[in-house]
Amino acid sequence: MASKVSAADFNAFNVSLQAAALKSTKHSAGLPTDLAFHRSVDRAVASDLDACSDKVLSLANRLLQLTKTAESSKKASAKAKAKLEDRDDLLDRFESLIVESMDQLLERADICLDQYTGRTKAPAIAVHPPQPAAKKPIVSNGRLDPSLQHAHYLPKPQLKFKKKVNNENGLVWYPSLRHKYNAQVPLGHNLHSDGIDSAEKALPPHPYRHEITNLSYPAHMFQFSPPIGYRSFAETPYTWVSTSANLASMLEQLRKAQEIAIDLEYHSYRTYGGFVCLMQISTREGDWIVDTLELREELEDLNEVFTDSKIVKVLHGAESDIVWLQQDFNLYIVNLFDTFHASKVLDFPRHGLATLLEMYCDFTADKKYQLADWRIRPLPEEMLHYARSDTHFLLYIYDNLRNALLDRDVSRAQSRAQSPAAASRPATPLASDSFIREVLARSAETSLRMYEREFYDVEGGSGPTGWDTMARKWNKAALTADGHGGMKREVYKAVHAWRDRIAREEDESTRYVLSNHFVFQLAEQPPADMAALMMTFQSVPAIIRKRANELLHVVRDAVKRGLAQEPQQTARGVAVSLPQARPSDVPSQDSMDVDSVPPTTGTGSQASSLWSRDATAGASLSTSLSVLFGIAGAATTPRPVSSYSVAQSSLFGTPMAVSSSARSLPGRFQDVVNKIHGALVIAPTAPVTSGTSVSTTAEARIVMTTAAAVEGSVQDEIPFVPASQRRSAKVQTEDDTIVVVGQARQKKRKRKQKADAVDDSALGSRPATPAPGEPAASGQNVGQPKAAQIEEDVLPFDFASAPNILDDEPVEDEKKPKKKQKKARGGVLEYGNFPAPPRDRSQVKSGNQSHTFRN
Repeated sequence: MASKVSAADFNAFNVSLQAAALKSTKHSAGLPTDLAFHRSVDRAVASDLDACSDKVLSLANRLLQLTKTAESSKKASAKAKAKLEDRDDLLDRFESLIVESMDQLLERADICLDQYTGRTKAPAIAVHPPQPAAKKPIVSNGRLDPSLQHAHYLPKPQLKFKKKVNNENGLVWYPSLRHKYNAQVPLGHNLHSDGIDSAEKALPPHPYRHEITNLSYPAHMFQFSPPIGYRSFAETPYTWVSTSANLASMLEQLRKAQEIAIDLEYHSYRTYGGFVCLMQISTREGDWIVDTLELREELEDLNEVFTDSKIVKVLHGAESDIVWLQQDFNLYIVNLFDTFHASKVLDFPRHGLATLLEMYCDFTADKKYQLADWRIRPLPEEMLHYARSDTHFLLYIYDNLRNALLDRDVSRAQSRAQSPAAASRPATPLASDSFIREVLARSAETSLRMYEREFYDVEGGSGPTGWDTMARKWNKAALTADGHGGMKREVYKAVHAWRDRIAREEDESTRYVLSNHFVFQLAEQPPADMAALMMTFQSVPAIIRKRANELLHVVRDAVKRGLAQEPQQTARGVAVSLPQARPSDVPSQDSMDVDSVPPTTGTGSQASSLWSRDATAGASLSTSLSVLFGIAGAATTPRPVSSYSVAQSSLFGTPMAVSSSARSLPGRFQDVVNKIHGALVIAPTAPVTSGTSVSTTAEARIVMTTAAAVEGSVQDEIPFVPASQRRSAKVQTEDDTIVVVGQARQKKRKRKQKADAVDDSALGSRPATPAPGEPAASGQNVGQPKAAQIEEDVLPFDFASAPNILDDEPVEDEKKPKKKQKKARGGVLEYGNFPAPPRDRSQVKSGNQSHTFRN
């Protein structure tokens, strides 16, 4: 329909529209299912169907254009831009485009009809009052650009200050106001009441203490009023204040305001005491960014507004801002409202400014610029945007917090009045503004804070910048004032004091001169020379590069002082650590001396080098009680002595000779040494004196051999010597393998038993005597005594050539029959391992013939 429908014709149009829709639905239901067949038979039907399809396609595209008015979202706009190309496209996308778009239009029409007829009502209490749509800035999650964080290329602005910086240690700061605005008592009036403690009396007097403690707050602060909405950044005028004319114009605007929001941005990395770089001030009408580096000496005139009790000064977390204003500009705040204290009184879960901005303003500030270098001029756009956001929304947050505090007072009074216990207790008047007054009281305490220079305690290390405080913060107990760090603590104190002194002289921060972790590293590993000092740093700081020799001398002097103090502590530590003599350590007569010399047959003989130790010395080293081995057992009969030993051990090397210093070892340690040395020798041998005769020695050996043969169960220990270090005797082997020609496998005979290289008499058995009638062996003296002949026949056993079980290598049994692998049948064919030719190759090539019937 080309004509528009009026209100008078709407009912008639609605009836005709429904009748047309019903008629169309009825006709469409009567169409045959084989419409494609009729289309192919009748050319006229085909043309009518094409015309109807084009009309439906046009109506569908017009319907998509109407979805622009239903929703302004990106998804709806994308659907509105969509267009159906042909009939097949209409059938494929009918559900996703046509049906959803029609539902949106009908829902929008239903909402508009409810609003027009009054069925939709606004809520009684606006939880989130409507605010002007502010475009939410895109917050980047990346790190701050290093050029914005530490601008090393900038010259120091403090060099241009008219009042030069003085970082002298112990200097007391006093206020230097030229004029006291809004004064109730004259400047210089030192008011100290009896309630102030002596520590506070020692501080410089606060010029506005009387005005803050006797403040009359404006009445509008205790009245409920709807919050005044903020304007967007684009709609709010903004002024950069860097000249005296701009400052005077800003002061004229601030005098007319009832509330102002204040915030500061300061710098403390390239200066010892720090200084304010930027001041942000906002009212309901505009924002100002004050360049405090240019107007540092003229900002004291802001006291006319800052100390006016009729103007509310709104700050967030003002404890540091109050001190910065006093330190740099002699500015003081009267009638402060700190939104941080308000969030604490209201028991918010979080109390940061970013939380309040998201809660009330739906604004997310990019906090990475909080660490930016605010000395940069001109300021980048993103830093300027961040600085404005700190105060632009603060007055709106103040309105909401003030109303919330007043509501909390009213709700508490109503709950107490409705409680059953209210009738029993006497009626006491309750203040309807107790919560907001609590916030104002806390804010007043914050505004009474005074700036105080930091004093560096060289000896005690106390204070926020002291060496003891830093050691406790980093959990370095040995370097604290109560620790016993010795030389390390002396180096730590010296380096820490040197860093503070250099930072004051150069007007740099201690972090810029030397980082904290480098201070601890120099204390724990003091450098001995310049190369070691430079190796401590990956990138040598500029101040260290310039004053490296001075730092090295400080470290060396501290090391000397520390080493001079350590001998006393070391002596005390040794006296405590030395063990005291115990009764059990005193040698007794009943104790067994393991190193005592057994009695010999000869008299006046000298012991060998092994037994050259004095018996009294051995007795002094023996104890009846051992800490390691327990109580010593009773003395037993010594084992048969053998002379079998080796000159070198593969485990312990060449044994060391027993020195005279070993005699002075403690008894318990000497017991352990004797135990280890006893394990290295097979068995102790009896000393052979030079005065004994050959016959006596031979008889003793016979007795020992007989005792070993009788005992049988006692076997001498043989030390293990690697095969590479043995002296093996060359033994000729005979090849007795019989080779049979013509057989598949070679059969081997058992080899003959090799003749022993050493006679059995070497192992302690008696030598074989010749049979009667046989001549004696060559070289045997028949005329000698029997003992002498036995001694000559006994050959020493060659331990070096004897086989050892440790030399055997595990040999696999070759005679083990190998299991025959069975051929898998019907398994999966592997590549290259075909059990049978492929089926197409194994078929019978000739035709199949049936032999059932005979021709």
